[in-house]
Amino acid sequence: MTEYEMTERIRASAEAVQIPEKLLPDAIRLQLLHQTKQEKHGCPSDKKSSNLRSKFLTAAAVFLVCGIGIYGTCRMSGGFGAGTDGPQYSMTADHAAESKTTEQTDDAASMTGPDAPSEESVQPAQQIPVQKSNAGELYVVAENYEQVYDRLQHSYHSGYTTGSTADKFMDDIAWVESAENPVMSSTPMEGAESSMAEDFSDSTSRSDAYSKTNVVTEGVDESDIVKTDGACLYLLQEDRIRIIDIQGQNMKQIGEISILMDDSSSRVMEMYVDGNVLNLILEKQETQLKRQESEDVFYMDSDIVTELLTYDISDKENPVFSGSITQDGSYRTSRKIGTVVYLFSEQYMETDGMVKSRAILEENTSGWIPLVNDKPVAADCIYLPKQGNKGLLVSSVDVTEPKETIDQTLILHDFVDVYVSTESLYLYHTDYSGSGIYTQIAKFSLKQGNIDAVGAVSAEGEVYDTFAIQEQNGKLRLLTTDQSGPETENALFLFDENLKLTGTLKGIAKGEEIYAARFFGDMAYFVTYRNTDPLFAVDLSDETNPKILSELKITGFSEYLHLWGTDKLFGIGFETDPDSGRTEGIKLTMFDISDPEDLTVAGSCVIRNIDYSPALYQYKCVLADPDENLIGFAAESFQNRSDNSYLLFSWEDGAFKEILTESLGEDDTVDQYRGIYAGSRFYLVSPDSVRAFDRTDNYRRMETLTF
Repeated sequence: MTEYEMTERIRASAEAVQIPEKLLPDAIRLQLLHQTKQEKHGCPSDKKSSNLRSKFLTAAAVFLVCGIGIYGTCRMSGGFGAGTDGPQYSMTADHAAESKTTEQTDDAASMTGPDAPSEESVQPAQQIPVQKSNAGELYVVAENYEQVYDRLQHSYHSGYTTGSTADKFMDDIAWVESAENPVMSSTPMEGAESSMAEDFSDSTSRSDAYSKTNVVTEGVDESDIVKTDGACLYLLQEDRIRIIDIQGQNMKQIGEISILMDDSSSRVMEMYVDGNVLNLILEKQETQLKRQESEDVFYMDSDIVTELLTYDISDKENPVFSGSITQDGSYRTSRKIGTVVYLFSEQYMETDGMVKSRAILEENTSGWIPLVNDKPVAADCIYLPKQGNKGLLVSSVDVTEPKETIDQTLILHDFVDVYVSTESLYLYHTDYSGSGIYTQIAKFSLKQGNIDAVGAVSAEGEVYDTFAIQEQNGKLRLLTTDQSGPETENALFLFDENLKLTGTLKGIAKGEEIYAARFFGDMAYFVTYRNTDPLFAVDLSDETNPKILSELKITGFSEYLHLWGTDKLFGIGFETDPDSGRTEGIKLTMFDISDPEDLTVAGSCVIRNIDYSPALYQYKCVLADPDENLIGFAAESFQNRSDNSYLLFSWEDGAFKEILTESLGEDDTVDQYRGIYAGSRFYLVSPDSVRAFDRTDNYRRMETLTF
C-alpha cells in the first residue's frame, strides 16, 4: 500500500467516527461566524465567548489533522444545520425494516413473521431510464465508470499534493454559515415605536388552524423534529416517534414508532407527516471487515447510509411500516413536493485502492460507487465537475411507492449548497480559484421526480443568505456580496428559464454586505449592514432593468426577514450603537412596505441582554404566522443560563406585544424547542416534554407531558 493510499484509508476511516453534533463542522462554522459578528459589531467578548471560540477552533484543527470529511452549508440551507437538523441520538426500531446490504439478502430471504421483508422489498428498485443532460460545462454526465474513476484520481492527487482540504475549511469559516442550526436566549424588552394601525383585529385562533414547519419555499415541505396535523403532535425523541393526541381535554400519547437499530452510532434525523403518511429519515453506520487488494491485510471499513422509511398512520395507535429505500452517504437534507421526497446524502468517494481495470468491472463498482437500494448508481446518472471527490447523491421517492426510487443522480463536487423550488433544484457554490469571487450555479428540473440538468451559469460574488436565491415562474433571482475588490459590493442578478442573464443591478451599498433577504412577487427586499441597517426595496417587474425604489436606514441589522401579510415585513436581528456598532440586544422590527417607494418602520422593540437566538439563522425554529398573529422563538443568555426562555409575541396597535415568556431553565438543548399552535392551544415542544397553553385565556399553562 502506498503512502497516498494509506493516507486516504485513514481519512475514510475517520469520516465514519460519530462526532457530537455541537462539534460538527456546520456547528463550528455557525459559532465562529456568530462570534466574529459579535466582535465585528462591538459585542463584548466575555470569557465564555472567548472560551467557546477557542474550543471550536481547537476542535476544527483536530478534525483537519484526523482527515475527517468536512461538509457544510452556506449561510443558507437549511434544518438543524445542513441536514443535521435532528438531534444526535442513538437508535433502535419496532416497525422499521432495516436496510439490507448485498451480503444480507440471503439472510433476509429466510426471515419470517410480520417484520419479514417481501421478496420485492429485497430486490433493487427499478430506475426509470432518463437521458440526462449536461449542466453546461460545470457538470458533465459521465459516459462510463472509467471517466468517474479518472476524475476521482485526478481530484485525490490534486488535493493531496496541494493540501487544499485545510485551506478550503479555513476559507469556509470566513464566509460560510449554516441556516439550519440554532441556539436561543431571552430578557425584558423595551417599548416599541409606532406609526401604523393594527393589521389584525385580534389573535383569536381559528378552530381548525394549525402551524406548519417554517420553510424556504411555499409548496416545498421540509423535514423537522416536530410536526402536527392539527389532531396530533408527532415528536422525535431519541429512538422513537411519539404520537400525541391533542384533540381531547388532555393530551395523551396514543401511538409510537420505535426504531430498532443495531448500531449505537445510528440516529433518526427528521420526519415528514402528510395525511396518513409519515416518513422517517435515518442515518446509520455499517461496519465491515475488508481485505486490501493484492495484500494480505485486513482493515475495518465503515460506511454511513441514509434511509427513508415510510409508515401508514391512518390508525394512529398502530402505525404500519410500508417500505423504505436506502442510499449511501451521510444525510445532508431533504425536500418534499406533493408525494415525492427528494433525499440528499453526501460522502467522500474513493476507489478503494483498486486499479482502474478492476474497479470498472461490474462486479466491483459497488466497492466505490455509491449504492441506492444496494445497486450502484449508473454511470450515466453521474455528473462530473472539473475537480471534486465528494459525491452528493439525490434520490426521488414517491411515498405511495416507498420501496422504489423514481430517479437517482450523483453529483461530484468540492462543496455545493442546495435550493429547491417547486419545479427545480439548484446546486451552487463559491469559486475562489480566479482573480474574483463567483457563485457557480447548476439548475436541474424535477419533473415528475426525474432529475435532469437544465444548464449552468456564474455570477459575481457569493450568496450570504438562505433567502437570497429564489425561483419564480421558472426564472432565477439572485443576490450576492462581493468582497474581492477594494470595497465590498452587492449585486442583484435576474435569469430566465434557461439561466440566460436578463438584468443586473450592481454596486449596491458599497462597504456593506447582505445580511437578510426576501423576494415577494415583483419585489426584492434585503438588508445590508455596516453601522446602520439599510432596508432596500427593488422593483423586478422589468426583468431587463431592475430598479432600487427606496432605502430605509435604521440602527442595528436584521438577520432574518419574514413577510407579514401583504404590506409588512418582519425582521429579527440585533440592535447596535450607530457610532460604535456595539450590539445592544435582540431587535424585532416591523417594516411597512405598503409603499415600496417610501419604506417606513411600523414598530420595533429591543430585548436586552440576550446573546443569541436560533431565529437569527435557523428558520425552522421560527414561528412567524401573520394569519394567527404569532411570532415565537427561543432565546439564550450566555451570562445567565437560567434566563433561557421561549418568547411569544403578537403584533398589535403598531407594537410588539409579549404574550408568553416560558422559562427553559438551564437546558442546553434549547435549539430543539418548537412553538406550535393547533386550534385554541399553543404547544411548546422539546424532545423531553410538551407544554400546552390556552390561547383563549391569556396563554394560561394547562398541562405538561414529560417523557
